[in-house]
Amino acid sequence: MIINKNVMRDHNQKSVLQAIINYGPISRNEISHKLGLNRVTVSKIIGSFVEKKIVLSIGESQSIKNSGRKPEMVAYHATFGFVVSFSISSQLLEMLVTTMDGRVLHYDAKTINNLSVKKISQMMQNNIDHLPNFGTVEGLQAISIGMFGNVYQNKVVFSPFIDFGNFDIRQFFETQYHVPVVIENKANLSAIFEQDFSQQELENIVSLMINEGVGAGVIINRQLFTGNYGQAGEIGRLIIPTQKNERRNLSELPNLDSEWSENAIVEKGKAATKSTHYSMTELVSDYDDHNEGIRDLVEQFCYRLAVLTNDLVAEYDPQMIFFNAAIIDQIPEILKNVQMKLSDVKILPPLVMSKDVKYATLLGGASLAIRTMLHMEETRLIFHR
Repeated sequence: MIINKNVMRDHNQKSVLQAIINYGPISRNEISHKLGLNRVTVSKIIGSFVEKKIVLSIGESQSIKNSGRKPEMVAYHATFGFVVSFSISSQLLEMLVTTMDGRVLHYDAKTINNLSVKKISQMMQNNIDHLPNFGTVEGLQAISIGMFGNVYQNKVVFSPFIDFGNFDIRQFFETQYHVPVVIENKANLSAIFEQDFSQQELENIVSLMINEGVGAGVIINRQLFTGNYGQAGEIGRLIIPTQKNERRNLSELPNLDSEWSENAIVEKGKAATKSTHYSMTELVSDYDDHNEGIRDLVEQFCYRLAVLTNDLVAEYDPQMIFFNAAIIDQIPEILKNVQMKLSDVKILPPLVMSKDVKYATLLGGASLAIRTMLHMEETRLIFHR
C-alpha cells in the first residue's frame, strides 16, 4: 500500500498537536509513546509549532523526583490569539470572546429588534473593532456565527427571523479581517459544545435545543451530521398530527416550531392566564405557584417532549441526549417527567441537561472556529470552560 508522504505528514502533525492540546503539558517522549512515532519526528513537528508560536516549551517536568535528566515539557499556547463567536436571534446579538482553548475572555449582548442583516453586520464589526488584544500574541484568529435556520457549506440557505437575501455575511467578515469565518446552525453548535467541552468520549449524541425554534444537533461517529443540504436536525418542521389535519395542505399544519417553541409556550401561557403581557419568567413563577392552567400546559409540553425524545432515540440511537432549553433549566421537573414517561422504553440513553444552556452555542462556535483555524475540523479536541 502506497501512502502519500504529504498526507502522512499532515496526519502526524495533527496527531501531535491533538496530543499537546488534549493531554498537555506533555513531554516529547510521552507523545512519541502515545502516538507510536519516533522521537525525531515528534521533535521536528513540535519545533515547527514552537516557531509558529502555537506551542510553548515550558521547561523540565517537576513531577519526576529522580536526580537524572528531566524531560522537557511542551504545552499548547492558548493565548496565541483569540476567537470571536456571535449568536444571532430575532431580538438579540450575543458575542463571546475566548482564548484558543475555549476559556472565556469577554461577553456582550445587544438588542437587534427588526434590524437588517447589514445593520447587524455593522454592529458585529463595531464590536470586534473595539476589542482589546487581551494580552494575546497575534490577536483575532477566527470568527464563528451561529443562527437559526438552514446553513449549508457556510452559507445561509434560510433563516426564519432575519432576511439575509443575497448578503454574504461570511465574505463580509473574511474581507474585513482576513481570518477564517464559519457559519452554523445554533442547534448544531450546541451539539459541538457538548462533545468538545467534555472529558467523556462522546461519539453519538443529540443536543435538543428549544428556544425561538426547535432544533436538534446530531453528532454521529464524532462528526457533526448535517445531511445532504444542511437540513438534518430541522425538527421544528415536524408536523404534529391530529384528526383535524386530514387532507389539509401540509404547509398549513401545526409543527413543533409553531406549537412548542419557547415563544409558542409563552403565548399559550399568556392565553391560559388571560394576561396582557407575559414572559418565561412569569410562566415559571406561575408554575411554582401551582397555577392550574400553567401546570396543565407544562404537562402537555412534557408529553410532546417525551414523544419527540422517543422519535430521536429511534432515529439516531444516541449514547446520550442533551436538553438545551431555558424552560427545562428553570423547571427541572420537566426532564424528570419526560424520563418517567419514557420509563417503558427498553433501551433509553441518559437524558441530561446541557452543561451550559446560556453559552452552549457560543462555546460550540468557539470550538468550531478554533478547529477551523488550526485545520483540525474533524479532529477530537478537548476544550475548557
